[in-house]
Amino acid sequence: MSNLALALIALGVWIAIGLATAWWMARKGYRHWGWPLMGIIFGPVLALVASERTQLHRLGPLAQTEVGPPGPGGLRVLVGVDGSPQSLAALDQAANLLGPYAQALVAVEVVGYDMADNETDPSITAAKNHLRAVAERATGRVTHCDIISGPPAQALMTYAKEQNIDLIVVGTHGRGLSRRLLGNVAQQLVRQQSVPVLVIGERRTALDKAV
Repeated sequence: MSNLALALIALGVWIAIGLATAWWMARKGYRHWGWPLMGIIFGPVLALVASERTQLHRLGPLAQTEVGPPGPGGLRVLVGVDGSPQSLAALDQAANLLGPYAQALVAVEVVGYDMADNETDPSITAAKNHLRAVAERATGRVTHCDIISGPPAQALMTYAKEQNIDLIVVGTHGRGLSRRLLGNVAQQLVRQQSVPVLVIGERRTALDKAV
């Protein structure tokens, strides 16, 4: 085998280890776009520091906003939102179905730990905009809006336990990779079985079904 072939194999292994480490870090709640780039450049070196970097990193709500008064019921409901039409549909259905029975209906968005360390990060700004739109859309139904950080499923479940939530509501995305990613979050939530989870799927039109 030529020296060039060996060099190319070594380079491929270097990059593969770095990207695998970046993917693992994303699963742990570190989802900044720079980690894959660092993985390509630093390869196995990134793996050496990843375990220390991804130690349990606990932060409370980053931007807690009280939107409306408590509802007439006794349930405490958490709705995971991300600005997508599917999450807004889940919020609407949760409000319509559970609003009369809910004391608290909390809309929560999850960001990565890296974003949480910087209040000016675009992800924090986007999350605040999403929650502002939620508050305007569901005036009189949503009682609180929060931004939290970490791996999405773990962060939502931890928040639910700490806030004595009775039910978690999440939506599913439409198709392709986004559907698989959010579906994975929903599956993780359901498997934990600590707090009941309601997964609301997308509504498909007759045209969608025919495609």
